[in-house]
Amino acid sequence: MNKRRFLQAAGGAAAALFASHASWAADAYPDRPIRMLVPFQPGSTPDIWARALGSALTARLGQPMVVENMPGAGGSIGASALKRASPDGYTLGLFANTQAITVHTFRTPPYDLAADFVAISMLGGGASLLTVPASSPIRTAQDLIAALKAKPGGMAYGSGGNGSIAHLAVEQLLRDTGTTALHVPYKGAPDIVSSQLSGQTQFGMPILGTALTFVNNGKLRALAITSDKRSPSLPEVPTLAEALPPGFSLNSWSGVFAPARTPAPIVDRLSREIGAILRSGAMDELVKTMGSELRPDGSPAEFQKFVIAEDKRFGDLIKSIGLKVDGR
Repeated sequence: MNKRRFLQAAGGAAAALFASHASWAADAYPDRPIRMLVPFQPGSTPDIWARALGSALTARLGQPMVVENMPGAGGSIGASALKRASPDGYTLGLFANTQAITVHTFRTPPYDLAADFVAISMLGGGASLLTVPASSPIRTAQDLIAALKAKPGGMAYGSGGNGSIAHLAVEQLLRDTGTTALHVPYKGAPDIVSSQLSGQTQFGMPILGTALTFVNNGKLRALAITSDKRSPSLPEVPTLAEALPPGFSLNSWSGVFAPARTPAPIVDRLSREIGAILRSGAMDELVKTMGSELRPDGSPAEFQKFVIAEDKRFGDLIKSIGLKVDGR
């Protein structure tokens, strides 16, 4: 056997051995508890997703799934921890489009969403709401823009942190309407609502799941929704494109990820199990209360393609509005 044939044979044997080992690992998986890292604070929508999904996966996989909240730095602390984890399927992450946004606000990005992680399964998504306190004299999106123009920089809005989707959504609205406002960053999405209720801020764009209860109980007023069609949860609320033509659409999403190089058989197993849970109806009521929509179909490859497109979309948007975050 010449050298080239020997190397080809050796390479083929190594590949076969690796495939065999990966298949064995998937068959034995899992044989110990699994960590689910959530780069958001307890009570946030991704945290609710993680705990509901973790309970269902525990029942299906026969091993506990332990949710570990790692908020801070625009979600980069939890994402960086998943990047460093062993690619063996025992450390997963429940990410949102926050991870596709904030990474572009760092001078030195701590991770590459497309290269450092493998997408396993989309869970669901939802729109954001343009809201004001119910006591506000502002009743429509047009009223808000008129108030912003009448007093440039005189109104404040809250977000879940610099570079969060709530921050980015408002900044795009301000850019598109030629207005300005004071940005007040908080630690998480629930603070966007509480800051409006306390009078610290006058408007904001929390995600639908965070704001829905407060809209329904009359504490917040919804002016518009960022989806491309009206929500069944709030059919009377116009889309942003209807309220302020031409407007824009911007939806949040959540999904499960693993470190890059996690064996494909394990990724496929997790994807199948999560898909079965989403299709079973077990999470329908929870998703309804969050104002989200389930997305139970689609392969890991399709989700990965979607994530890459989202990463580019938000990167381009951040660059276009000149978003910079001090200290990053």
